[in-house]
Amino acid sequence: MKLTVIGGGGVRALMLAKSLALQGKDLGIDEIVFMDNDPEKLRIFGGMAGEVIRRLGGDFTYSYTNDPRHALAGADYVITTIRVGGDAARVADERIDISHGLIGQETTGAGGFAMAMRSIPALAEYCALIRDVASPDVMVFNFTNPAGLVTQAMRDLGYDFVYGICDAPSGLLRQIARLLDVSPQEMTMDVLGLNHLSYFGNITCRGEDVTSALLYNPRLYTETDMRYFQPELPQTMGLLLNEYLYYYYYREQAVEHLQNVKQTRGEGILSINREMLSALRSLDPVRDFDKMLQIYSDCNHRRELSYMAGETGIARNREAAPLYDIYQPDDGGYAGVAMAFVRARQLEMESQMVLCLPNGNTVDWLEPTDVIETTCYIGPEGATPKKAQMELPSSAKHLISSVKLYERLAAQAILRRDKALAREALTVHPLVNSYSLAQTLLEEYLSVHAPWVGAWK
Repeated sequence: MKLTVIGGGGVRALMLAKSLALQGKDLGIDEIVFMDNDPEKLRIFGGMAGEVIRRLGGDFTYSYTNDPRHALAGADYVITTIRVGGDAARVADERIDISHGLIGQETTGAGGFAMAMRSIPALAEYCALIRDVASPDVMVFNFTNPAGLVTQAMRDLGYDFVYGICDAPSGLLRQIARLLDVSPQEMTMDVLGLNHLSYFGNITCRGEDVTSALLYNPRLYTETDMRYFQPELPQTMGLLLNEYLYYYYYREQAVEHLQNVKQTRGEGILSINREMLSALRSLDPVRDFDKMLQIYSDCNHRRELSYMAGETGIARNREAAPLYDIYQPDDGGYAGVAMAFVRARQLEMESQMVLCLPNGNTVDWLEPTDVIETTCYIGPEGATPKKAQMELPSSAKHLISSVKLYERLAAQAILRRDKALAREALTVHPLVNSYSLAQTLLEEYLSVHAPWVGAWK
């Protein structure tokens, strides 16, 4: 079985390599290819990934390449995690949005549209190649942001082998498990909504529903990502919230924080990544791996600590070891989500996980073709959304429906390079909600990102 990673020169390559090495043998993986179009980053991070696999005794062939056709030929599974335009494009999006009094965030609101403008055309090219040269039964796990909107566009193009994945829901569940001093495997949670706009309920621990107890547990709001919400909001709704809902429920606070920060998160990430690459560039991934791992660990820890800090004014509470432990098993992160799906399919096991996939008849207030983020049953035949999940309040349905309308329009606007549709999409987004702003934003994005988005009509 062959697994390919598109974006194998990214900083997450090492973490992904660890999950693959620890689980690959049981899953029948015999070939792994990391592909990236940045030769130097691929040499550094792809090389480090290879050394992780070697040290963990991965019993399969590993290689890295900048040739997508070679990487994808015969692939059974593909993970996509790319950032078109790099960190500099993200910074441009943030600063454009903030200059217009909007939230500068790479996956939410106007910034999410700008990122999708660059991501969707690139993923469409990869998916066309995947259809031509990969295994007929290939599955693609898309982690490229904004994951839900990108997956919607790929599904609109007919690429029904694409599933969106995100580690935010599973990350919160792990935090809750730590709070309750149990293992994540002893807990379940229903998820319903859109990527980065989902609600969590029916939370069980060892078979007992603990949703209400959690909502009134003060530690939930200090030890998990529920720290971004005042308790009365989730308590009134009777649900836990995806951390990205902060941008919708506390919009003016997020804008104020961002306008006052000296450095956006994108600018911080750009600075840290440049520092990391400068320090790693002269080192060899095999001979100097231990030194490189220390540099990588320090920089990655600083990246994690900055997560949502500027937008919320709240530092993220992470108990992370200074040195990333490649030997310590874990099932977290997007690699863990992807591997859970592979495990269910390959070993003919049935389990539950959260995916972005078409609604079908999961809820009757969205279109069947709308890509949603929800709890699914997974097994040898693939994924099926779980029915009869928790009932959402009308206000939550309205918010989801509004943003889904934006996503439908945005996906088609970007696929067609249609300015009129793009303006309509941005206008109906709750975090923009202005035609004049939509006009201005679109023209600025098209100008700044012309090398990646081309000419629009």
